[in-house]
Amino acid sequence: MVKNPYIILQARMNSERLPGKVMKPVGGKPLIGVLINRILNPEIPVLLATSVNPENDELVDFAMKSGIEVFRGSENNVLERYFQAAKSVNADLVFRLTGDNPFIDAGLIQDVLNCYVSHESPRTYVSTGIGETFPLGISVEAFSFALLEEAFHQATLPGEFEHVTPYMYQNKGGNIKIVEFSSKLNRHHYRLTVDTPEDFELIRRLIEDFGCASMPIDQIIPILDHHPELAEINREVAQKTWCS
Repeated sequence: MVKNPYIILQARMNSERLPGKVMKPVGGKPLIGVLINRILNPEIPVLLATSVNPENDELVDFAMKSGIEVFRGSENNVLERYFQAAKSVNADLVFRLTGDNPFIDAGLIQDVLNCYVSHESPRTYVSTGIGETFPLGISVEAFSFALLEEAFHQATLPGEFEHVTPYMYQNKGGNIKIVEFSSKLNRHHYRLTVDTPEDFELIRRLIEDFGCASMPIDQIIPILDHHPELAEINREVAQKTWCS
């Protein structure tokens, strides 16, 4: 039984390809504000996990004014920051989101929660990204605090510390139950994450020209289907890969 679920939102201002992206204005609010509005849920609190770098002060101020909790930790050891954030609020189930994926919504998180609960095991890891059926950037991961704690103590590779969950989805523990949460629409070729100016321009168009700020993802995908010129905006952007 899940007693204390938490959405832990990972974000910071330092970005190699688009510095300050999470606070770039779109549709009258910062990019991360779009995401916060979409995921606020009285049943599942939200915690921003960012670093102690003073560069993040603006982000922290905005999060606190938006009514969400904040934890500040390591700049470079993201796994440690994430673990300590979850520990600080006694979370027993964690939903991992990142601030550069603005189109996650509360309905999708609830669906992932239902999927997780149906497996009734703290060894379960659920992700929307495993089968590559959702657009890139529609990323929700769910896992127990116990599994996060194991990853924190057992991870050894640089990529595991930087990206938080490789230990889980690679089943480094040997008995982790990996569950794919898939989309019937199967549109992984669409890119709805923000890492470059081209990515941001697509999100801006969707929000400001098509009113997507509060739409669930299953309503946003048909807009991309019907307006192929939108997906062309960032079609050539290569996704960054992590090295072990």
